[in-house]
Amino acid sequence: MPTNLTAAGIGIKPLVSLRQHPKLAVLSCLLVLIASLPMVWLKGKPNFSSEAVIQVAPRYMKTLKDDNELDFQSNSQYRQFVQQQMSTILRFDILSEGIKRANVPFRRPNESEQYAVDRFKNMLTVSAVPDTYMVRVAMYGTDKSNMAQLINSVVTVYLDRARTEQVFGRDDRIQKLQERQNELLQLIDTKSERRNQIAGELGVATFSAEAGNPYDKAIERLREALAEAKVKRFTAEANEKAFHQHGDTDPNVRSIMESVAVDPGLNSLKASLNNRRAILVSGMAGLTAKHPGYEQSQIELSDIDNELNRQTDKLTSSVRRNIESRFSTASTQAKQLESQLQGELAEQEKSRGHYATQFKEANDISGQIEQTRKEVESIQDRLNFFAGETSSLGFVRLVSAALPPEIPQGPGRKKLLLIALAAALASGLLVPILRDLLDRTIHAPNDVIGSFGFAPVGWLIRSKDQQSAEFLEDQLRRLASALIRDQDRTRIRIFGITSLQPGGGGSMLTQRLTQTFHSMGISALAVDANAFSRDAYFDHSEQYTIGDTLPDQLSQLQSLRLKANGRHLQSVDKLGETLEKIAETFRFVLVDVPPLLVSGDAELTLRATPAILAIVEAEAQSRGEVARAARLLQGLDPASIGVVVNQVRPLDGGGYVRDLMTEFTEGRKTSKTNLLRQLWLTAKIIGQASTSLIKDLGQLLRLKRKASNETH
Repeated sequence: MPTNLTAAGIGIKPLVSLRQHPKLAVLSCLLVLIASLPMVWLKGKPNFSSEAVIQVAPRYMKTLKDDNELDFQSNSQYRQFVQQQMSTILRFDILSEGIKRANVPFRRPNESEQYAVDRFKNMLTVSAVPDTYMVRVAMYGTDKSNMAQLINSVVTVYLDRARTEQVFGRDDRIQKLQERQNELLQLIDTKSERRNQIAGELGVATFSAEAGNPYDKAIERLREALAEAKVKRFTAEANEKAFHQHGDTDPNVRSIMESVAVDPGLNSLKASLNNRRAILVSGMAGLTAKHPGYEQSQIELSDIDNELNRQTDKLTSSVRRNIESRFSTASTQAKQLESQLQGELAEQEKSRGHYATQFKEANDISGQIEQTRKEVESIQDRLNFFAGETSSLGFVRLVSAALPPEIPQGPGRKKLLLIALAAALASGLLVPILRDLLDRTIHAPNDVIGSFGFAPVGWLIRSKDQQSAEFLEDQLRRLASALIRDQDRTRIRIFGITSLQPGGGGSMLTQRLTQTFHSMGISALAVDANAFSRDAYFDHSEQYTIGDTLPDQLSQLQSLRLKANGRHLQSVDKLGETLEKIAETFRFVLVDVPPLLVSGDAELTLRATPAILAIVEAEAQSRGEVARAARLLQGLDPASIGVVVNQVRPLDGGGYVRDLMTEFTEGRKTSKTNLLRQLWLTAKIIGQASTSLIKDLGQLLRLKRKASNETH
């Protein structure tokens, strides 16, 4: 029986959903429209807005100089500062002061200040203008009379507070700095007085760590002088000793002979005597040794030589004594100098420790005074900054003041009403579509393909009038033809017919299909094996106990009811043997089986039927239930399985089922409905649904009024 087909999904079919759920569409449309009317009335009032723009600069707009305290180290810090300023504008004290300065009748009678400020805050919007340094302060409301005055007053108060508070804790910080400055100046005076006292004691005018301790330098110079004096003493004593030993000076000093040789008196005497010698020698040139003049000249020459030698020795002795005296004097002077320097150094060394301690103290005091003066200068710079920069523009300034609004804003009641109507119509369209998308029940024959893996063997229309009843009869003949074809292929005569749940149409199909076979001249017997829920059609049928002898008039029967104990069959194990015997008499044995998903006898009964017809009721069974039924039937593993979709509803206004039924009753092919006609049919159905809803509502109101009157 199975035929492999691809299942068609639910899909989105707006017109089909509207025709299938017209009342839901009308109801959702009305609910959305009714719910939107208050919003249209409230939000449709004309609104006005006015705004002021301020600039939040990324750098402090200084008067004289910058300060690191007022710089932003990154863009994120600037953004955080902007957010902080936006929050500052909405501060309670600023808004309250702004309302008072505006001097307009904003506060209502008997309204507290906090409530008025909160109401005013809800009317304000503070936002940063993207990609700029601007911040917008806007006010929205229905009353435009005092809007600009209120905004400008709030912005003015904010700018005043921002300039005052842009240097955090200015007054307190100035007071603390001044107190600290006075303390430091007093400390400088105290330390300066102590340093002057030390300077008087030490006799030093200035103290400097770079210049060093002058007392240490003086001692160092004494040591150097003492060392030089020792060297001079050693030199003088060595010269004196060498002179006594060798009778002459060192090579660096003029010798005695040199001193004698260069003596001017001796040289003058020598010159005079040498002249005389020359005359005498010249006179003796022509004389003999025996000449009296020669002898006299010879005596005079001897006297000249003696005189020269005597004067030379005398001068030499004088020079020697002089040099010896000089060496002695130099030695004595060197010893005296060394002794005096040694005594002075010893005297200075005694007071060196005290002097060094005092000098170090004075030097430290000088450093402390210098450091304190730097701190005083730093404090004075900070005080000068507070004095000069607190009156500057700072970070914020007014760019444009708010102007009185003239043109109302907002969509207005007409536009909002049109939007509400569009939303209502969209809701009326989307809700039915959404219901179909969320609906997991079976609607069409192809919906069971996904669970069973094959197309249904047939489907039956929901019969509600003469036209659909006639079409149902034809569908039963089609189903009978399908069973005949399956029998021709498999030679199966016994068919178990089971619905998924009670009332699913299993008993009805068993009866109607048996009647159809009889009308076709084919022998068929309907067997009531459904002890779970007996159908009235079998009340007058022959009663039979499974396992007993079959009735003699079996071939003349149209239906047979199997006896049961309560809601369960007797001797269900022998059911298959009994059905085989019945099949020897009838071409088709149709067994009405209990509901598959409810009764435990269903699986036991279906074991006795080689072929199974599962009845799925449209718009009653979910896809999960159908999938569960498919798994149960596959577990039974019958020779043949077929699925019949029952109670398929033809849609009002068209559709495949409606067109197929129309073609059957009228005997002609229906023309393809164009889009305009489908829309017209859909509108017609929705109109009928609206009329029906109005009638239902009127009837409900009448019943409620009647119940109220009866109560009173």
